[in-house]
Amino acid sequence: MYLASSSYEPNDLEIGVTLGLGMTLLSPYYLSFVNSIGMTGTERVLDFGSGSGICSRHIAHRLRHRGGHLDCVDISSRWMRIIQRTLRRYDNVDFFQGNIIELDLENESYDLIISHFVLHEIPNEDLPRLFYIFSQLLKTRGRVIFREPLGKMPHSKDLRKLAKSSGLRVTSLSQSRLLLGEVIDGTFKLDFCGI
Repeated sequence: MYLASSSYEPNDLEIGVTLGLGMTLLSPYYLSFVNSIGMTGTERVLDFGSGSGICSRHIAHRLRHRGGHLDCVDISSRWMRIIQRTLRRYDNVDFFQGNIIELDLENESYDLIISHFVLHEIPNEDLPRLFYIFSQLLKTRGRVIFREPLGKMPHSKDLRKLAKSSGLRVTSLSQSRLLLGEVIDGTFKLDFCGI
């Protein structure tokens, strides 16, 4: 869906439920996820599949006072309009609507690429290309951080192979049970120079 030529647009019910729960009851969940990343606040971050911005707003807040910057990427024009409203008070955020393959993002420019509940929507055959794009966008010591529903992502062994074929290496994979069900958390880094 995120690498396909057609775009995805959420319906009114999905938007209402996502915003209603994400900005209230689930807000501590998203804040906890962002806190677990260990950002200093000085990073340049890409939020891949930022959607409504319920996770992005916590990232933007962490980056706001220490010079960090957030780029939000989503294929949906509806979500992009919503996230621009959600994050309108942050001057450290830019928005990119479209397929990440076609966007003019600068290589070797991101300290962090964050993807929260998005990768499982991408067909397995498109993941190597996406991970390769991530490897091109990362700075030398940059990281890809993701959280996905367990069971909807390739197995750990396959994730390691996918990452390696894309110039990345898995530095951590862990499973846990959260309010949203069982999830897998992972971190990738560039796979060269012993990093």
